[in-house]
Amino acid sequence: MKTNLRIIAVAAAFGLLVSCAGRTVRPAGEGSVETVETAGLAPYNDRDLSSTVDAAVTEAQKNAIEAVADLFMGPRSKTERYDIFKRNLLKNPAMYVKKYNLLSERREGAFYRVNIQSYVYVDKVASALRGLALFEVPGAGVSGALMLDEYFRTGASPYRDAGLAFSDYLVRKTSVRFLDTMALKNSKDENSFFEAARASGADLVFIGRAEADPMGAAQGPQAGFYPARAKAELKIYEAGTRRLLLEISSQSNALDAAEEGAFRKALASSGEMLGAEAFSKADKFIKPETPLTLRVKGLKGIEDARKLMSAVDAMEIAGAALESYSSGEAVITVIPVRPDPQEFSSALLRTGVFNLELESVSQFEAVFSVIR
Repeated sequence: MKTNLRIIAVAAAFGLLVSCAGRTVRPAGEGSVETVETAGLAPYNDRDLSSTVDAAVTEAQKNAIEAVADLFMGPRSKTERYDIFKRNLLKNPAMYVKKYNLLSERREGAFYRVNIQSYVYVDKVASALRGLALFEVPGAGVSGALMLDEYFRTGASPYRDAGLAFSDYLVRKTSVRFLDTMALKNSKDENSFFEAARASGADLVFIGRAEADPMGAAQGPQAGFYPARAKAELKIYEAGTRRLLLEISSQSNALDAAEEGAFRKALASSGEMLGAEAFSKADKFIKPETPLTLRVKGLKGIEDARKLMSAVDAMEIAGAALESYSSGEAVITVIPVRPDPQEFSSALLRTGVFNLELESVSQFEAVFSVIR
């Protein structure tokens, strides 16, 4: 009797294992997994076909990782920081692939081609992109062009100490990013700088002057040091209209064993203080953004998420970024041009992307589901 019971128990356990074998089981902590079909090519080596196939599969896995990363990376990251992405996520693509199925393989001239279906850890890719600062930042941000002339006494300074300190401070604290184009570098006066700023796509123009002068002979405990004082003035304009938005100024002192060092320290300090002053009045030249969380349920895979993002990007918005995609639900942060969730929801329905049903809408969130 006991033997029969043990047989039944073993059979039941075996039946449970078999029933689970036909579906993917996600262990705790693995996160979202999505399938992506991609191709990969590798040079054909008839002496070592196994290595050839492995190399082609690795290339196909890289393409799968890139397809997923493309949903989260902004245009700027794709162009300016692609090398960072390549050196990190594409160095070992198997880290981000749970498993893959080989769909087809064949020789194509001097190459060998494989087509695979990869099971990619989407959240793991997104997390890596965040860690490398390659994740798309919600919102369009503001582009600025800076012309800040700098002087020691009456001579021009070649170091740009005040300008770099100012721009670094403002970039850290706000959504402003400063352009650095040849057209801007070659501008010799304010009129040509405004023209170059508009041609370069700047939203704001920053024009000013910073100068450093000696404070007098060092005495007492400061003997052997050169004291310097710097002052900076800056005007901030709308690039398109040249409308003056804000005027700011700063002043700073510095000491150094070398005269030039004192001048440079004073200029850098005045530039940073100028940045702090601009940040304290940022509402005068940076329009506030009102983010809206868009949730869309019932999507079927990465391609549906890509199609949705394309539709949202084509709408009248200041910016959008995919925050996550898991189990058919995309979460997107959107910055509408007009902060009206009802109007945005109606506009999304009019795009005709999928057959959408509006589940709910509030001041900060709109929830849709795809009707199949």
